[in-house]
Amino acid sequence: MIQTCPACYRADDVRWSRLPEQMISYVCDDRHEGAGPHFWTAATGSREPTETATAGVTADLLEPLFLCVHEGDPFVEYGVVEYRLRTDFPALFHTHVAERGHSISGHPAPTASSVRFAATLGRLADRGDLLKTWGPATGAWRRNDRVTYWATPSTPPTPRLSWAEFCESIGRSAEWTTTDVDELCSGRPRH
Repeated sequence: MIQTCPACYRADDVRWSRLPEQMISYVCDDRHEGAGPHFWTAATGSREPTETATAGVTADLLEPLFLCVHEGDPFVEYGVVEYRLRTDFPALFHTHVAERGHSISGHPAPTASSVRFAATLGRLADRGDLLKTWGPATGAWRRNDRVTYWATPSTPPTPRLSWAEFCESIGRSAEWTTTDVDELCSGRPRH
């Protein structure tokens, strides 16, 4: 089982060791914005982690994010995947945004978008369920120089579908709209 750090929501730097009384000690060696390693414990043999580990669990995102990368699509820019999560699984999306914020609101990292969703996609890639590559960021995502593109394992490496191209195909702006800002800053879907 992959354990995600409750401080940075990443799994890459997490190590563990067994403790007495059916407990596991975890440490994440990430820098955590200068705070250094993060430590926590969880019970073994239990499906329920201790309260300190619960914050990092993103298991509820695995299947929905997998379903947001469609078979037959080319590699799609991260913004396309997040948009599909937002529209296809609005309650789940907005629960995570309400808990961790979204970069659109100027919320400092880590946010649901920058960490939880990205880390979960990374877990899917680590399992071989999705493929990841890097490419240019477009539209509202261009504040990043590069961004991830996602596809199913049977997808050839080209062509790609950027966020801007996707937005054009569905008739919406590739930039954040007032509706996007209102919705993402409130953490609640608009009806």
